[in-house]
Amino acid sequence: MASVAVDLIERRGECRHIGGGPWQSAALIRPGQRVTLINICNRAALIESAARLRPGSRTQMQLAAAVTRTTVKGRLDRCYVAALEPLRYRGVLIFDQSVDLAEIARGSPE
Repeated sequence: MASVAVDLIERRGECRHIGGGPWQSAALIRPGQRVTLINICNRAALIESAARLRPGSRTQMQLAAAVTRTTVKGRLDRCYVAALEPLRYRGVLIFDQSVDLAEIARGSPE
């Protein structure tokens, strides 16, 4: 059997902001689906939604902070049912590029 080499980015060591940190906990993913930020780091976000999240789908997430808004592009990964009453879905949005979200939230240019 041939071995398969895979380049993985280790995200477990990333500093996470619970509930979105400087970002509002409510966000939108395309096409206007409301989500709640469970936690976020510079490479990914754990989100929760009342609508089904589809693993592998490409999307954009719109975030709002006190002084700025930004859009982050990415791919949904590891989606699952988080609760049955009411029905809630959770998934990880892996960003296409690492983003310094703390700097952007302060109003610094991207």
